[in-house]
Amino acid sequence: MARRSPIRVLLVDDHSLVRIGIREQLAGCQDFSVVGEAASVKQAVELAHSLTPQVVMLDLNLPDGSGIQACRRILADAPDMRVLIMTICDDSAAVRAAIAAGAHGYALKDIRPDMLVEAVRTVATGISFFHPRSMCAVLSASSAVSDPEALYGLGELSRQEQRILPLLGEGKTNKEIGFVLALSEKTVKNYLSNMFRKLKISRRTQAVTLYQRQQQRCDLLNV
Repeated sequence: MARRSPIRVLLVDDHSLVRIGIREQLAGCQDFSVVGEAASVKQAVELAHSLTPQVVMLDLNLPDGSGIQACRRILADAPDMRVLIMTICDDSAAVRAAIAAGAHGYALKDIRPDMLVEAVRTVATGISFFHPRSMCAVLSASSAVSDPEALYGLGELSRQEQRILPLLGEGKTNKEIGFVLALSEKTVKNYLSNMFRKLKISRRTQAVTLYQRQQQRCDLLNV
């Protein structure tokens, strides 16, 4: 059986010792490849564009700006890239800002090494990862897309859009969704634009959260 390609990771932190520690931790696993390192927002955006990593591990506090700014700029250029925030800040406002910017995960730097590795693997597959201490803020942010108006919007989705939503929930890219449904990437993108308009949201992560909360409600009704 063919060996899977390693997960390509870009490390972004202005402290070299932090980058070294994370790099050595990931180096102990065969399924990771650290393709680059950056110490600023500018470097992060440039390297994300040129190196096309699957996962960007991003510090919140950088010399020329915030990790939130970097996250927005990186995802604006490459929506299918995954961003995992790595920080010492467990402030709920920071967590909510990261989610709003499109981050796929939020981990604190005191995380156990084995959990860090699992966080990167999880985010690489398209599934969100959040440090246990940040979950209260995650639930608060999730409620912003689970109001009745947004939930009622689910009923306005076309049959094809209803097929796409669960695939989004699985973390699939536009290309992967197109492969499953025999659609072009451009067609998938058009469907997503229509879905977001109907659901009154603007980001993939919001659609995923909305779908997950809908599933949770269905599970409760079926108990």
